[in-house]
Amino acid sequence: MKKFLWIVLIISSCSPVYVPNVRNAALFRGAGEVQVSGHVGSGIDLQSAVSVTDHIGVMANYEFLRRTRSGGDKYTKHNFWEGAVGYYENSDNMSYEIFGGYGRGEGTTYDDYNDLSAPPTKVLATGKYQRFFIQPSIGSNHRIFNWIVSARISYVDFDEFVHDGRSATYSDPVIFFEPAFTGRINFGKSPIYTQFQTGLSLDTTYGDPVYDYEAFNFSFGFGLRLGGLPREKADREN
Repeated sequence: MKKFLWIVLIISSCSPVYVPNVRNAALFRGAGEVQVSGHVGSGIDLQSAVSVTDHIGVMANYEFLRRTRSGGDKYTKHNFWEGAVGYYENSDNMSYEIFGGYGRGEGTTYDDYNDLSAPPTKVLATGKYQRFFIQPSIGSNHRIFNWIVSARISYVDFDEFVHDGRSATYSDPVIFFEPAFTGRINFGKSPIYTQFQTGLSLDTTYGDPVYDYEAFNFSFGFGLRLGGLPREKADREN
C-alpha cells in the first residue's frame, strides 16, 4: 500500500488526478429561468441551471478532459458530473446565492514514474472519487458587465485507486477551498452572454494528498439565458 501511494505521489508532479470544474454561478433573476453554457479551460465544461421558484434553483454540470503530452505518449483523462440545489436572492444591483451538491468523478493519468535507483518507467494510475460541496456566490446585477465572486468548499473523497491493474483503497478525504472570480458580459437584450473565470483550488487539510490536483484554472465560454424576469426590470445600467 505504501509503495502504491508513493508511486501516485511521484507521478503527480505533472499529472493531476483531481481537476476542479468551472464554478456554475447562475445568479437567477426570477422563477422560470433556464441557463445553459459551455466553457473551455482545463477541459470542456457543460453546465445547466433552472430556477424552480423565485428563490429555489437547481443545476447540473459535466466536465471532461483529454490531455496528451510528449507526442501523445503520455496523457491525462478526467470525467466528472454533479448536481446541486440552492437558494438565491437578488436586489436592484446585487445577486446572492448558495448551492450545495454532490458529484462523482474519475481521473486517469499515464506518465513517467521516476525512481532514483532505476530508469524512468511509465505508470497508469486511475482514481475514482465523490465530492460534496457548498458554494456561496455574490455578484453585480447590471445590464452589460457583471462580476461574480464564488467561494466553493469541496469535500473530495477518493474511494479507489488503481495502479497498473492493482486496486488500493485510500481513505483520507481532503477539503479544498476553491474561490473563483467570474466576469460575465451580456450582449444587450440578447439571451447570449460570454464569460471568463479564474479560480484556485487550495488544500485546507493537514499535509498533502497523495494525488496531484490542479491548483489554478482559467476558462472562457458562452452561455444562453432564457426566461425569468425581463432584463430591463432586473438589471441596472453599468
